[in-house]
Amino acid sequence: MSEKKSFSIKTFILTSVVCLLPIVLGFALWDKLPEEIPQQYGWNDQVNWSLPKFWGIITMPLFMVVINVIYLLSLRVSKQKFSPKVETIMSWIIPLLSVTLGSFMILKPVGFNIDAFCIIGFIVSILFIVIGNYLPKTEPNPVVGTRAPWINNNPEVWSKTQRVSGILLVIIGIINLVTCFFPFGKYVFVATVFPVIIFVLIYSLVISKKINKATEEK
Repeated sequence: MSEKKSFSIKTFILTSVVCLLPIVLGFALWDKLPEEIPQQYGWNDQVNWSLPKFWGIITMPLFMVVINVIYLLSLRVSKQKFSPKVETIMSWIIPLLSVTLGSFMILKPVGFNIDAFCIIGFIVSILFIVIGNYLPKTEPNPVVGTRAPWINNNPEVWSKTQRVSGILLVIIGIINLVTCFFPFGKYVFVATVFPVIIFVLIYSLVISKKINKATEEK
């Protein structure tokens, strides 16, 4: 697929329309919704802040449309060429998040009684598994991948870092997919995600220094 055809206008329009679907659900359930719709839930599933019904229905989907357009534009202007399969996955990440989270925000106030973390943890776990499978196949680019100055500037460091990142993302994705519906799931998430981030950054820095030292010695 040529670079010019990547992330076409059709993709922009279709994915943006999908981002807006929770608005349809919101107005369909208008009479059942409270006057204030929660927009954020805290660690213990408490409501952090809300918006009046009308704005509570449309705000998050509209915000996701903006994020989607910015995200697709950044991918389009990058010089990285993606395979059709990777491109499809990347282009639908934001719309799927919008539909899932937006629908949850509407359904929870009308009786869909499930912990907010269960939904977020499930979505993130799926994303970890999907992205982890394709991360090792990405070439150095300004948009996608595990990034740091010492990673971006060296193709060998980039390749090794993305491979390790991909493996670890799949592992923690599977772990959190199993545990996200249990009360202790949020603690498992914290205990797996943040150590992995720190480990990958340290690993990439170590191999960067080794590769640079080997290059200088030649």
